[in-house]
Amino acid sequence: MLIKVRAVDALEKAQLRGMLSAYLHELSQYGDVDLTYRFFDSYWSDADRWAYFIETQESIAGFFLVNTWAPSGKGADFALAECYLLPAFRGAGYGKTAFSSLLQSRPGVWELSVMSRNLPARAFWQRTLATVGVGELERIQFEDRLVYRFSSEQ
Repeated sequence: MLIKVRAVDALEKAQLRGMLSAYLHELSQYGDVDLTYRFFDSYWSDADRWAYFIETQESIAGFFLVNTWAPSGKGADFALAECYLLPAFRGAGYGKTAFSSLLQSRPGVWELSVMSRNLPARAFWQRTLATVGVGELERIQFEDRLVYRFSSEQ
């Protein structure tokens, strides 16, 4: 299984926007979601935001949106703002492999949050964070979300 994480070029914004729309609609079953995603364009203009495609040899399997806003309020080097894997690629290790690659490319303190009612995502992150070798894993529970805080090293 060859998985690659690569930056999304500005010419590919429309393709990412379509995937983001599908992701946000799927996510809306777990709580309130801003379907317009007002920060979308800033991933190509702000120095502290990065958009990545998750690719297999044959196609784009999903995406990561990374920034530096820490959902815990404690500060972080990086935060996984959004993570989406197309349904056809779920359950085969693509997400875990891609996330591991992302962490290797950006060592530091990370955070990611999961909506409390999104049980499939919570299970995924519990399994993934236990196996990709993160350090100092902390779980911070808020009323509507669970924040994972951890370190990654190269």
